[in-house]
Amino acid sequence: PTNSLGLVQWREVNAAAQQAVNQVGEGIRVQQPASGLSVAHRHMTHIANAVVQRASIVILDEPTSALTAQEADWLFAQITRLKQAGAGIIYISHRQDEIFRLADRITVLRDGRKVWTRPCSEVTPDSLVAAMVGREQASTAEPHASKSEASDVRLQVSQLNDRTGRLRNVSFQVHDGEILGIYGLVGAGRTELAETIFGIRQTASGQIQIDGQTQTITSPAKALRAGIGLVPEDRLRQGLFSGLSVRANTIMSTLAQWTRWRFFTNASAERTATASIVQRLSVKHRDLAQPIRQLSGGNQQKIVLGRWLLAQPRVLILDEPTRGVDVGAKAEIHRLLREIANDGCAMVMISSDLTEVLAHADRILVLCEGEVAACLPTATATPETIARAALPNDSPAESDSSTPVHHAPATSHVPSWLARLPSLGGFAWSELGLMAIVLALFLWLGWTSDNFLQAANLANLLGETAFWTLLGLAAATVIIAGGIDISVGSLLGLSAAVAGLILKTDLPAVCAIPLAVVAGIAVGTAGGTLNGWLSLVGRIHPIVVTLGMIFFYRGITIALLRGQQITSLPPAFGALALHRDTGIRGLILVGVGAVVVAYLFLNHTRPGRHLYAVGASPTAARLAGISHAVSWLIAFAISGLLVGIAAVMELSSSMQMQAQLGKGWELQAIAIAVIGGVSITGGRGSVLGVVLGALLLQLVNSALVRWQIQGSQIDLIFGAMILVAVIVDLSWRRLER
Repeated sequence: PTNSLGLVQWREVNAAAQQAVNQVGEGIRVQQPASGLSVAHRHMTHIANAVVQRASIVILDEPTSALTAQEADWLFAQITRLKQAGAGIIYISHRQDEIFRLADRITVLRDGRKVWTRPCSEVTPDSLVAAMVGREQASTAEPHASKSEASDVRLQVSQLNDRTGRLRNVSFQVHDGEILGIYGLVGAGRTELAETIFGIRQTASGQIQIDGQTQTITSPAKALRAGIGLVPEDRLRQGLFSGLSVRANTIMSTLAQWTRWRFFTNASAERTATASIVQRLSVKHRDLAQPIRQLSGGNQQKIVLGRWLLAQPRVLILDEPTRGVDVGAKAEIHRLLREIANDGCAMVMISSDLTEVLAHADRILVLCEGEVAACLPTATATPETIARAALPNDSPAESDSSTPVHHAPATSHVPSWLARLPSLGGFAWSELGLMAIVLALFLWLGWTSDNFLQAANLANLLGETAFWTLLGLAAATVIIAGGIDISVGSLLGLSAAVAGLILKTDLPAVCAIPLAVVAGIAVGTAGGTLNGWLSLVGRIHPIVVTLGMIFFYRGITIALLRGQQITSLPPAFGALALHRDTGIRGLILVGVGAVVVAYLFLNHTRPGRHLYAVGASPTAARLAGISHAVSWLIAFAISGLLVGIAAVMELSSSMQMQAQLGKGWELQAIAIAVIGGVSITGGRGSVLGVVLGALLLQLVNSALVRWQIQGSQIDLIFGAMILVAVIVDLSWRRLER
């Protein structure tokens, strides 16, 4: 309700809300924050909302999954009250005792279709179970011999409990060459069990043994070292690096195997290993450089599975391995799982598809509310016995309320001619487009300007391009890793100030110059690392951290300079950027060196490749054993290093500085990265694209000067270029999907 001025009349709102809450039998103050309510009281507020709206139909989906028995009894009383008031109730639950207690009619759904609807009086527990699991259990699986329990125990789990209380004293063992199927209803703790064994969830108590040796697993990286692999339930969010290629997705967990001296990656070995996997798994793909998101769901799942085939784990856990794939791909995946098991791997296959578990597991472990309800040999198990074990028999207690995530198979709608662009000549589509624009603009300026093609002008153009390439790479490195740093300009000013002050001391030039160079670069590296560390420790988005650091670094610079400019630097220091006698431009040489090193680092070293993985999917990177914290700090440290180098070279070029040096330059650095094809969401980008972006901005600047455009109009044009680059990138990715 509102008054004549359109303002909310909170007194009436609170009174109506309080009345509704009182009607459902619980006296709580409606003004208190909902975050302070218990789960049961939150349910109550939803019911109160239905009362206020005078709802004729109320739908409750597994409402007792997180309630104690006392709270559930209270909820049932409210449901009865709503029912007596004339509301229709749709109550969705796996709990038989609740269904028979509340329902007038019962409808059974199976595989998205209605089986039947009958009056509650005509339904028995046996007929309900039979309708839920179905009588037809035909399987197309090839017959296989169950593994003997006399074989060696590969995985032993004893009295396992997680810190959230989702698992309670779970114990089981898996033999080498055996497929153990795990079945349970929603909230049974299936995924939680997989995540606890793999180190995603923390263990509260219990023991995990591999080949008789006790393992302390507190992270996915430690699970990998112990010989455990995981194919996660949520393939798109946890299993794939969506912005990366088929090859990168296949070898990411085993990158160390394809490196020289455990640092530089071996592209040839990676291609050979990936080719063998895609051939063995019959992955339908265009080429190894094709983005993984363009593959169908079944082929994506094969790549995730192939990643672990390369790792050769002793234990492989698969959470819903055939969810979201077509029938043909499902049969191929089942065949592959049996092949892997026959090679001696212990397999744990988690599935909500009872038919799949019965057809392809050697034994079946049934979970119910975080506990082991039964462990049955497949040969003697029936759908009815498994379903009875999976159904809760007691009143509700604390259990898991998680819901499995369903994803449709990913398909690509990109036209065939357009899909080939990413691998045309080995260049990305964005690089080809930039090359064309740069070439056209360069030719136009050369044709219309008398002095543009003169050697001195071209040398100045290359020098400016080299400098902005350094800053563009600084911004791009962080963005590729999934972050952003908007303090680049201020940090450059601080680094230059420290170097300049050292040069102004009484030290001889032969000592002062090397010391100034090292100090300037060190300040930049330390500042970049500090930005990353603060974001990690505070768990704050880096844009917030670096926004604060803009003023922090600028304030330190102003305090150091005390309102004075730095001038009259040693002449030998200026030779770093331009040697007057020989004409050698050190700035260009430094820029070229930085480009080469950055290319080698990002494309041919493990830490560099990890930056792309973390930026593409932090969750998938963590499950692949990649440390997000380490990669994050490396990205920010390298960014700071490049800023420090740029600061020294800028000081050498200008031979002076003032406190506002670098102000606003961070936006141009980010513009260069984004225009150069670096995805603002992380995980994609190239060194060549950044170089082309820097060159394009310098050419545009020259064109704007020729057109006599100055001041804020230049900023407007640069801003428009950034927006166009972002829109083109987003449009392309949407087209790829």
